[in-house]
Amino acid sequence: MDLGLRGKAALITGGASGLGKETARTMAAEGVRVMIADVNETTLESASKELSIDGAEVETTVLDVRNMDACRAAVAAAIGRFGALDILVNSAGIGGPAMFFADTQAEDWADLVAINLVGVMNCCRAVADHMIERRTGRIVSIASEAGKANEKRMVVYGATKGGVISLTRGLAAELGRYNVCVNAVCPGVTRTPMTAYIDADMERQAARFYPLGRLGQPDDIAPMITFLASDRAAWITGQAISISGGFGRS
Repeated sequence: MDLGLRGKAALITGGASGLGKETARTMAAEGVRVMIADVNETTLESASKELSIDGAEVETTVLDVRNMDACRAAVAAAIGRFGALDILVNSAGIGGPAMFFADTQAEDWADLVAINLVGVMNCCRAVADHMIERRTGRIVSIASEAGKANEKRMVVYGATKGGVISLTRGLAAELGRYNVCVNAVCPGVTRTPMTAYIDADMERQAARFYPLGRLGQPDDIAPMITFLASDRAAWITGQAISISGGFGRS
């Protein structure tokens, strides 16, 4: 299926590793020009070289999504390089401590909320005016199954991802009149650098909760993100789509 993405331009936050990098790879294979943004400059350079070897047209920008001015600058850089920005993928995120909420302190939540929720809000706001002016655009954010049901020992993480889902639904209602589609994907546990702490025994135990019998890989998620960014998904907006091996059946 031709997704009609050739020549489009995307800004992908958290693009130097994990789901962000795999999404950049998948989109580039469809002919998308990508700018990957990440707070880690060293990893960003390495990812750019890797993607370029695969034939991607890739640009980079260092970005801390907690900073609104930096988000606006990243959007401006993408527009300046590509002439317009068609797609925003909000993939920057962190996992936070696996602790009971009653054992945490406010400082344990600060970066979790600032990156996972406020960072997504910052990037959406930074790109909104451009997409409204052009009367077209696609925004896809990485939420989580935890944002739908939440779990013990990850209450704040789940709350930030639930916030991303709610933000997605509200923005879809506001921006639909401008032909801007806003969606989220909700992965189950996926093997990325953020879940590097999961050893083989933990993986075997966790996989028992998944009807398909395994945890996710980045290339399980990236195709859906890419599809939602395409014209083939032009009548899909405001959705939080589970990609979780059957763990979340909603």
